[in-house]
Parts: sequence; C-alpha cells; structure tokens
Amino acid sequence: MRWALAVVVLLVACGGPASGGRTPGLPDGVRTAPEAVTAEARLYTLRADLVRDVMPGPAPTPRRGVSGTIFLRADVPSDVPPGMRAGRAWLLAGSDVWETTPEPLQTLTVDRRFHLSLGVRDGPVWEVGSNVDVVLEFFAAGRAYLVRQRAVQVVGAL
Repeated sequence: MRWALAVVVLLVACGGPASGGRTPGLPDGVRTAPEAVTAEARLYTLRADLVRDVMPGPAPTPRRGVSGTIFLRADVPSDVPPGMRAGRAWLLAGSDVWETTPEPLQTLTVDRRFHLSLGVRDGPVWEVGSNVDVVLEFFAAGRAYLVRQRAVQVVGAL
C-alpha cells in the first residue's frame, strides 16, 4: 500500500516541463479550429515557425524538443484591441498532442500587423520535417477564440 501512495505522489510531482506537457484529451474545438477567425472587426490568421535544435553537444546531451514562434496576424495593420491576450497553444502531429502556454516575445516596436507575438519551447522531440498543426487560443473583448495553421514543417536548426 505504501508503494502505491509513493507512485501517486511521484506521478503528481513529475507533471512535465514547466512550459507545457502532453495531454490525454483536448478541449472542444481544438482539432476543428478554423484557419481564420473574425474578432473585434479584424480577420486573424496564424503564422508559425517551428524548429528543433539538432546541433550535437557533449555527451550525454539529451535530444532537444520543438521550439518556435507563433504570430497572430491581423488582416490589415491596426492597433491591437485592448485586452487581447494569448491563452494556450497546441501542437498536433497526428495523434500526438502537446499543450503549452506560449510566452510573449519582446519586440522593439509596435507591430500593427502581428497583434500577438509568442514563443513556445521545450516541446516534444518530433523529427525534422514533421508536419505539425498549430492551434492558438486567444482572448479579445472577453471572448475566447481558436485559430489554426495546418502543416507547419519542423525545421532543423544547427
């Protein structure tokens, strides 16, 4: 009985990396998210770039997972709607799913085309050349939206 309690405590403590982890189920609408969505009188699409660091390091260097940038692009240059923010992001490669909370990227100027600029890191170790669907949850005017970019290719970085 003691060993069962120890296993449960260990599983809870090892919940996955800080920036995200694998999820057994998905919220409604993630797999069917549209490739464009209208929010606050603007049409939004995603532009994502995914990379995997394949540079060899000193032994033993663990294989590094997928990282990248996600941009929420408005159809016309405009001010970002007040209160717009990112929620979660999902990367889907077939039946393999990774959920994470994207981090805002530091930008030097106001970007009137990309209303959200986000980074993801420490993802799964998917092969270079894999095609991944990227889904972003964002909020505007108190409402949640999902938008997707299909077949983003994971590029190898040295």
